[in-house]
Amino acid sequence: MDGNRAPVSDRGEASLVFDGTVMGLRPSFEALDAIEKTLGRGLVDLAGAAIRKELSMSETGQIACELIRAFGRETENDGAARSNAPRVTKLIMASDGGLLEAMKTVGGVLAIAVNGGYDTEGNLKPLATTTTTDEAPAGG
Repeated sequence: MDGNRAPVSDRGEASLVFDGTVMGLRPSFEALDAIEKTLGRGLVDLAGAAIRKELSMSETGQIACELIRAFGRETENDGAARSNAPRVTKLIMASDGGLLEAMKTVGGVLAIAVNGGYDTEGNLKPLATTTTTDEAPAGG
């Protein structure tokens, strides 16, 4: 993969912007597992807290950091893969939109994850499609 690849919103890849640099967020199984272990809270609880705007500054930074690390590993971006939570938290606080915008973004990623919207690698699953017809079902 190209270490300079930006997140692609059409692929369901969310991002945060820090000082003009776009940082991708990838909800791989490893990242989600690390978030739960580090914060000692389940993903459903964390997603709900983010949606209600009840995450702390450090929780938001830790979640964003794990998701950025996963994106960095996927895209072979060593800088992103080696992110650390205190630095990410500081960048969040200094970014346009600050804590609330970051919480909204990570909350959206977590909400999709807990609803089964990503595979274990962190790829957005394709939307289910249905076919409609005017014909009556056979049999019955």
